[in-house]
Amino acid sequence: MTDAIRHIVFDLGGVVVRICRSWEEACERADIPVREPERFSSGHLRQKRRSLTDSYMSGHITCDDYFLAIADATETLYSPEEVQRIHDIWLIEDYPRIDLLIRRINATPGLASACLSNTNHSHWRALTSGANASRAISHLGVRLVSHELGAVKPHAEIYRRAERMLEASSAEIVFFDDTAEHVEGARACGWRAERIDHAGDPAGQIEQHLAALGIALADDPG
Repeated sequence: MTDAIRHIVFDLGGVVVRICRSWEEACERADIPVREPERFSSGHLRQKRRSLTDSYMSGHITCDDYFLAIADATETLYSPEEVQRIHDIWLIEDYPRIDLLIRRINATPGLASACLSNTNHSHWRALTSGANASRAISHLGVRLVSHELGAVKPHAEIYRRAERMLEASSAEIVFFDDTAEHVEGARACGWRAERIDHAGDPAGQIEQHLAALGIALADDPG
């Protein structure tokens, strides 16, 4: 086992939780038609929605204000109510065996589990409360989320804030994310970071990466 590593840190969407991968997929799940995709995908509207989403995930705007602003950034192709329905359907389910993997990490002496996720108040509430809450997330030892930290990946600020919250150095962390720029941002801060293929088996990929680092996990804690 690599003695320096103490914290196994996960992104959530695409690593712990299966999510919609596109607006079109979410529209289909919400039973809302995809309207004028070429206009919707125009560069200036996409940039406006990206900026709004970063502000939302940083906790700087409310859910209702976000839905209104995103609807405006579709040039009225979608109403605020439709935006909220699409937003609410985005989360799907935990990936297979990821809950077990987290519990095995927690049962391994010297290791602790955590997440570092770009998310928002509405999704976080759905993931952590109610009948459809994520079992895997409930077992994470430390839960670090962008809307509470006031920063988003891939900016260095969020990784440094995570280090302070974990009371850890960069060398003591290994991080798993499905987004290349988030992995690169973590590596730029000195973290060990690996990209996960969201379309594959995240739990299996993570266990392979840990094994390559010489980290043997405890057996199923039952």
